[in-house]
Amino acid sequence: MEQRLRRIGVWGLVLMIAGLSLAWYLHFKGRERGVYALSREQVSVPAQGRVRLMALPKIQGLPIWSTDTSVNRIACNRQYKQASQGWLIKQWKNQDSLCNDKDPKPDQACPGASSERSTRTARYCQWQNEQRVLLSMDAGKMANHGCNPNAKGNVGGFVSYLAWEPKILPDFFKKRERYMVRNMEEIFVRFRFRNIKVEDAFECDPGQVDKGAVHTRGIVHSYATATFSEIDPRTQRGSGRTIFYQILNYDARPKVQEHILQGRHVYLTCSYKNNKHNTMIYRDTVFEFGQPIAYPPRKGGGEWVDYEFNLLAGMKRGIRECYGDIDPGNFKFTGFHIGTEIKNGAYHEFMIEKPEIEIIYNRDPG
Repeated sequence: MEQRLRRIGVWGLVLMIAGLSLAWYLHFKGRERGVYALSREQVSVPAQGRVRLMALPKIQGLPIWSTDTSVNRIACNRQYKQASQGWLIKQWKNQDSLCNDKDPKPDQACPGASSERSTRTARYCQWQNEQRVLLSMDAGKMANHGCNPNAKGNVGGFVSYLAWEPKILPDFFKKRERYMVRNMEEIFVRFRFRNIKVEDAFECDPGQVDKGAVHTRGIVHSYATATFSEIDPRTQRGSGRTIFYQILNYDARPKVQEHILQGRHVYLTCSYKNNKHNTMIYRDTVFEFGQPIAYPPRKGGGEWVDYEFNLLAGMKRGIRECYGDIDPGNFKFTGFHIGTEIKNGAYHEFMIEKPEIEIIYNRDPG
């Protein structure tokens, strides 16, 4: 009997080790070099390549994008466009645009800030020497408590981002090879993130939301997103294929937090409804990069979290899973943003500090 129990114990141990090994294999199966664990210190610059670094400049203010999701344009702070080196503030769907504040002098809500703009529903503060911005949104103060974010077929919520938009740079079209993936070895993004306040307890009246609305509860989630658009090599025009490669660093919903801690994709959408374009959303989590969730104070967090992500291999994996066997080198790096998306009466306030993007080229693109 004792020998039998010993054999069962040994076989149990063997099966457990085999199971863990299989889980580990499946978790990393197909992942390319550098997608999660490879740090900048482990990457050498190819002999024919070079490095390009885009950091937040120390300027008085940043250009601010329009709230209209169908219009891509700078709505205010245009005087800083050239000096911003592509960095700006993006706001979508907020019915009280930051541009409505005509006095950028800081108030008591942002002590020591170099510039500030705020409305009833949003705030943007900047400390230029610290390369830091504060962003907040309050959907509960919007019409109908923000319970109508799914209008016109766009299921996204109210958005506030610190973004790098290279399309406002003079060389984006003139020096296109600088932005083509075929010339890139790696793309690193780094930033510090601090969750200050999250409120998501509000629930909308189901009778007062759009018929196509997916959620009625308040939702807060934040992520870093890199965007890539395919350029047809024959016509040199966009094909309509676009990937939003997102890395989720916080979601107030407990079920999604479980997914983050398990290293699971929160979702993969290969044909997101976005007018006539073939857009895909491919989302990883910070845990897959071995990095922590940025919890707010109510969850025992509220401190600064330092992030570094190596983007290129994950982006290529997303393209392969959604679009099949196409050349990822024909995609153009069209932007990067960090920030929040809230829905249905939610509130989110956070800070971002010292963001930078580093591209390591496999050859000098000129």
